[in-house]
Amino acid sequence: MAIILVAFVITASAFAYMVLNVGFLTAEKAQSVISSGMSEASSVLYLDSDVIGSFTNNTGSQSDVCLTKAVFYVRLGQGDSPISLGDSKVVITYTNARCHASVYDINGTIATVTGVTGDGDEVIEQGERFKVSIDFTELDKASVEPAQGSQADVYAHPYEEIRIEVKPSGAAVLTIERTLPQIAHSVQAF
Repeated sequence: MAIILVAFVITASAFAYMVLNVGFLTAEKAQSVISSGMSEASSVLYLDSDVIGSFTNNTGSQSDVCLTKAVFYVRLGQGDSPISLGDSKVVITYTNARCHASVYDINGTIATVTGVTGDGDEVIEQGERFKVSIDFTELDKASVEPAQGSQADVYAHPYEEIRIEVKPSGAAVLTIERTLPQIAHSVQAF
């Protein structure tokens, strides 16, 4: 009888030890998730201007007008942690009604990110401002998803919605959604 009691106590203590270890592991994982979420929430890019677009064919029909370039500025919010905007640390995507493409991820030909104010490095810090320029003419109709039949389908046109997402590593995503207005000038904010 004593042997059964000892075996029961040993089994119960082993089970209790396993439950405690799983509990500690779960608490540690939850703490790391919370810590990661807090660091992401404390690193946020903000749009610091309107999006300024360059358009072609603006004297003809609005359906022929094409957004060929977009420029905007970003900054950090008050008290936010610095964010690296280097080639390997950020991805920028572009989406219109017909296609989607990554326009900045280690290639720098379609989109460029440059510091306007600051200390000249690739990390945006408090008080600094960076310029993001996207040249849609560099996008090939075959490189977007899905591939397009004509280059004009790669571009956004008036009255269409576009989405540009700036996705820094370890920080919140900056999403810019705009519906292009009627275009009357070759350079126009929207």
